[in-house]
Amino acid sequence: MKLHSLLTALVMGVTLSGIQAAPGHDHAADEQPEWAELFGDASLPVVWQSALAAAERIAAAVAARKSDGVAAWAETIHLATHALIDRVELPDPGRQLRLEAALEQAARLADEVLDGAQHHEPELMAEAFRRLQSALALSRIRLPKEIAEAAPETPRFANAPAHDDGHAH
Repeated sequence: MKLHSLLTALVMGVTLSGIQAAPGHDHAADEQPEWAELFGDASLPVVWQSALAAAERIAAAVAARKSDGVAAWAETIHLATHALIDRVELPDPGRQLRLEAALEQAARLADEVLDGAQHHEPELMAEAFRRLQSALALSRIRLPKEIAEAAPETPRFANAPAHDDGHAH
């Protein structure tokens, strides 16, 4: 990492590499967070861009009233938001709380989209996705520009989770 990038990251209080849990979101030392398999070695911009790319694919599916692929894309958003909650650290505690709240809301709404897709309920899926888009827009505003406005990279997508009516994420 170039010195300028490192200094920018330090000034912004953003962890640009490695897994570092934000306060209040602890994982046991030997326990990997659920997002680690997909995003453990990904940069924060890749994590964010993956969530946005998944949202674009869900938008196309909702417009076509199809649920094929939606569960995997919703899971991608769920995992990405949790990775961002765990890895993004802002110097202002108030800003940190607002970012985490927006990302938590996006994760919950992604689960609702996933539920609608798995139960083949296009109206539920569409309504949850409409709210998810708002939560992602709010999250984008609250993310550091180094993450939200980074040059495009290749997004990553999760596999669809097994259907579980408990949805314990």
